Amino acid sequence: MISLPADTDMLVIGAGIAGLCTALYLARAGRAVAVIDRGEPWGDASGANAGTLSLQVKRPEVLHVTRRAIELWQGFKQDFGIDVGFGRPGGLRVATNECELDMLRRSQREQRALGIDTEWLEGEALRAAAPWLGPGIRAATACDWDAFSSPLQAGQAILAGARRDGVAVIGNAEVTAIEAAGTGYRVVTAAGSIACRTAVIAAGAWSGQVAAMLGVRLPVSADVNMLSVTEPAPPLLDRVVTHIGGILSLKQYPNGTCMIGGGWQGRGDLASGRKDVDYVNLLHNLRVATSVVPALASVRLVRSWSGFEGVAADALPLFGALPGRPGVFVNACARGGYSQGPALGLAMAELITTGRAALAMERFDPRRFVP
Repeated sequence: MISLPADTDMLVIGAGIAGLCTALYLARAGRAVAVIDRGEPWGDASGANAGTLSLQVKRPEVLHVTRRAIELWQGFKQDFGIDVGFGRPGGLRVATNECELDMLRRSQREQRALGIDTEWLEGEALRAAAPWLGPGIRAATACDWDAFSSPLQAGQAILAGARRDGVAVIGNAEVTAIEAAGTGYRVVTAAGSIACRTAVIAAGAWSGQVAAMLGVRLPVSADVNMLSVTEPAPPLLDRVVTHIGGILSLKQYPNGTCMIGGGWQGRGDLASGRKDVDYVNLLHNLRVATSVVPALASVRLVRSWSGFEGVAADALPLFGALPGRPGVFVNACARGGYSQGPALGLAMAELITTGRAALAMERFDPRRFVP
C-alpha cells in the first residue's frame, strides 16, 4: 500500500484518464507528481467507460482535441511502453430516417469545414462496406480516425506506467478541505494531509465540489451512463459504430466481446453515490444495438453497469487556471472526456510547465462560468 507523501511539487486530484495523463506528462517534464483519488484509482468514470474513441461524434469545438488525443492513444505503447488495448478500425455513424439523414449531412459538412473528412455511404456502397448492418440503416459516414481502447486494460496499464515514471498514486484519499499554505496549498484528505505548490482538479463529476472548497463555483452535474458487454462471439462487425442521434456506441474487441453503450442514463446521483442500471433504458439501448447489427440478437449479454460522468453546464471541457486561485488548475468534465483524456493531459502539463498549451484551449477556460 502506498502512503500519502507529506508534500509534492504537483498534486493531481482525480485518478481517471484526465488526472493520470496529466500526471504522466508532468512526470516526463521532470516534475514530482502525486495523484490522489476519493476511491480506487480508475474506479469511477474512466473505469466504467465504453472505450470508444470516435472523432466524428464529437462537437465541433473539441474536434481538434479529439484528433490529437487519438494520435496520443495510438502512441501510448511507443511513447510510454503502455498497452492500452488500442485499435483503429475506423467507424461508421449511421442514420435510419429522413430527419437523421439531414442531421448526418449537416454534421458531415460541418466537420469537413474543420478539416475532418468522412465518406458518405448509402445503397450498394454501404452494403458492400458493412453487410452486417441492419436493413433499417439508410446511410452512414465512414471515418478512418474512429478507434477504441480497452478501459479495463488501459486503466491498469496507465496506472503501472505512471508509477514506473515515479508518480505516487494513492486511492481512498477523498479531499475534505483545501487551505492556502505559504506559496502553495495544504490538501486535507481521508488518508492524511499533503502540501503542494501546484494542484490540478481532475476529479470528474466531483470537480465542482473540490473547486467549492476553494470558494469557486463551477456548474458541474453528473450523468449516470450505462454500458453492457456480451460474451465472446465470432466476428460480427469490423468497425466502431455510432448513431447520429447519440443513442448508440458499439464495437467488438479482438477477444470477441461486444461493448454496447450510447449515453443511455441509469439511476442515481452523486449525493447518494448510487449508480444503478435503469432496465427500461437498458432495453431501449439493446433494441437500438440489435436493429443496427441484427447478429447481436443471438449473443448473450454478460453484464450491464453504470458509472458517473461529470459534465459542465455547456458540456465542454473545464480546462485552465482556476480563477482567483494561483497555482490551481482544472482539467475536468469534458463530455466524452475519456477519448480526449491524453490530449487534455498533455495540454495541461504544457500549460503548467511552459505557460501555454500547444492546442487552442481558450474556449474551455473555467472563467466562462465565474463572474
